[in-house]
Amino acid sequence: MKQIIALLTPLWCVIIVYQAATCTLISWFEPSYLYHLDFLIPRAIIMVYLAFRLTTKSAFFLNFGTLADAIMAYLLLGFFYTETAFLNTMVFPKIDPVLAGIDQWLFGHQPAIRFSEVYGNSLFSELMFFGYFSYYLMPLIALVVIPSWPAGRRVKKPAQFNRFVFLLISAYFTYYLLFILFPAAGPQYYYDPPINQISAQGPMAHLVKLVQQIGEVPTGAFPSSHVGITFILLFLLFDLNKKLFWIYIPFSILLLFSTVYIKAHYVVDVLAGLLSAPIVLSLNLFIYKKLNFHLNPAVHGTYHSRS
Repeated sequence: MKQIIALLTPLWCVIIVYQAATCTLISWFEPSYLYHLDFLIPRAIIMVYLAFRLTTKSAFFLNFGTLADAIMAYLLLGFFYTETAFLNTMVFPKIDPVLAGIDQWLFGHQPAIRFSEVYGNSLFSELMFFGYFSYYLMPLIALVVIPSWPAGRRVKKPAQFNRFVFLLISAYFTYYLLFILFPAAGPQYYYDPPINQISAQGPMAHLVKLVQQIGEVPTGAFPSSHVGITFILLFLLFDLNKKLFWIYIPFSILLLFSTVYIKAHYVVDVLAGLLSAPIVLSLNLFIYKKLNFHLNPAVHGTYHSRS
């Protein structure tokens, strides 16, 4: 057991802890869900992958293990996001009336309704849907691009990339826990039809609508993980890859507005996403340092003996 624990990375420790937390919650409130395929499939994938990962001596995993872990974790996030729609009704009731009320108090109307009414032309609509869709691509592109930066930085690359992967993926799981504690469906589910939807006018809008049909569920409105994770990503890229950081800036600005425009979030969700980003990042950085210290005591011991 100690040998297995020694092989675990901080990323897998967080993923395992999240699974333990959700399993405990489900066992307490809805034990029958433990036998549901939606619950079993992603956890079975994790167990099989992790068993193979810890036992293989493949040259691929020796060289690209962190990247493979990151891609696997990123692909599984969709399962766990969808699951929060089931989990976030177990403990507390939905807080959408409160969130919509705050928006009404701040603006005197519902921005998620008025925004698309005032700026409803097809070009602007496509721009907003494009900004929203960029959220799905930016983290994945960063995970692939960062390991390929110039060879001159190769000495620090493995440790920095491990840290980047942990802070990015653990941010998702942190927000999923917040979705359970602050359950909110979002304007697209809270408002009555037809004002809860915006019609698709172009190919990008149809693409986003397709993605929403496949993976969108009434959960995750507060705080906006779209905004929080995007700005955590920007903060990390400012240190690791400034070129990618500047490329992402306009997409991130579009995302801020698009989440309200397509009725995925209330304005207060966006503000909460901005305010929560540095807190989530700082918390996960603290956890990473603690885990890294305990999982790699020899490395830290060597460092302190030389300092």
